[in-house]
Amino acid sequence: MAKIKFHWPLFLALLVGFFTRGYQGLDRFIYAHDNDLASWMVKDIVVDKHFRLIGQETSSGGVFIGPLFYYSLIPFYLIGNMDPAPTIAFSWIIGLSAIASIYFIVGRLHGRKAGIIAALFYSASYLIVITEREVVPTTPVMLWSIWAYYTAHLLFAGNHRGLWLAAGLLALVWHINLALILLLPIFAAGVLLKLKNFKTSDFFGPLLLLLLLSSPLIIFEFRHSFLQTRSLLSSFTGNPQTTLTRTIRQKVDNVITITVKNSTRLFAFNLPEIRRYYIPLFLIAAFIILAVTKKFPPASVFIISTWLILFVGFFVIHPLNLSEYYLNGINILWLIIASVFLASMPVITPFILALFLYLNLNYFLSSPINKIGYRQKKAIVDYIKQDAAAHNYPCVSVSYMTDEGQQFGYRYFFYLAGLHVNQPKSNSPVYTIVFPHRRANRLDKTFGALGLVLPNYSQYRGDSVKLSCSGQNANLTDPMFGFVN
Repeated sequence: MAKIKFHWPLFLALLVGFFTRGYQGLDRFIYAHDNDLASWMVKDIVVDKHFRLIGQETSSGGVFIGPLFYYSLIPFYLIGNMDPAPTIAFSWIIGLSAIASIYFIVGRLHGRKAGIIAALFYSASYLIVITEREVVPTTPVMLWSIWAYYTAHLLFAGNHRGLWLAAGLLALVWHINLALILLLPIFAAGVLLKLKNFKTSDFFGPLLLLLLLSSPLIIFEFRHSFLQTRSLLSSFTGNPQTTLTRTIRQKVDNVITITVKNSTRLFAFNLPEIRRYYIPLFLIAAFIILAVTKKFPPASVFIISTWLILFVGFFVIHPLNLSEYYLNGINILWLIIASVFLASMPVITPFILALFLYLNLNYFLSSPINKIGYRQKKAIVDYIKQDAAAHNYPCVSVSYMTDEGQQFGYRYFFYLAGLHVNQPKSNSPVYTIVFPHRRANRLDKTFGALGLVLPNYSQYRGDSVKLSCSGQNANLTDPMFGFVN
């Protein structure tokens, strides 16, 4: 029986990764609108027995995320008796899988030292940590990107396994982030370059896998007259609600600014603004040196160069108002470049790694906890339930005195608590949730950064309250932003 080799550097990276993704798990669980929406989707599937073909609507109108993320969360909700708390383990699984993947993939393609460095970078990078701690559909973007990098190399080597991996990855794009489809030309280039290595029959299995995994998208499109396809194509002409009118130069500046910001924060999250170009300039110089000295083989040079050009070029052309997470698909390239370069510089590598780990772990441990997350929202809803029961209110209404967008993230907790919640216009007892505290003249209770103003009890008595509660539960019947039946 073959002896299993123990990879202690991987064990160390996984240990760091588990700590950075699991430490103060619920305290740092930022339960916001996307999480509330995910909970509602899971409720729709599990409780309401609604088989879903789509998830939430994206920032591009008429285009939806695939449903796989919501189905993936179901086991965690069942473990927690439909409470969302266990879903933080979803991010642990994604993060630890990504660390192991980058260790083995970079190690196989560029050498064991580079694999070790990449795994340590990935495990401790504060930007990656906070990105992966979010339980959202885009959480697996970097894990997907690692395997896309490996798949591209397999295809450029004429390896048949690359076809199967490409089929699986392309089918997952709709479920994670549509921007990842930009890598299709790289896959296609690898196949065309090594076409003589493939027989026609080699494509049948992967094509069948692609169609099978894409079946929810195909069924939805046929049922709804290719709504998403039409919406996606029309997005290139611009939509006033989802686009920002800019000149080409302004868009170039914006894309470069975000790319620079991401690549800098990947290694030094809190670097002073004046020095933000230092790291990306170093990375570009390192890439050129690695290409010229052939530390990167020609296939890697082509894949990395084309990958960057496709992402940057697409978002310069597309009218979508760009956010940082759209460019998360290229973060993995910066890590690989830095890792391969440092692997060729053994004298300075220990110092750089030690500095990196110190800066990122120190920033992680000292970063303040955002006290408007899972714990605070659940606590404020539980208190409203207890107070309503103490005053014999068969229902309540809730108003929000908050900054824009901060009124979301409570609805599933009200459902979980079994509360009948109406709109304030119903004349049901009004509980007011406040954020930040300064928005209200008085607060009766505080829950972290959240405040609560209790009803004027003398105003709500007897039959008038019962009458206000006699209608439907608005918490269950009112439309929910981003949720599509």
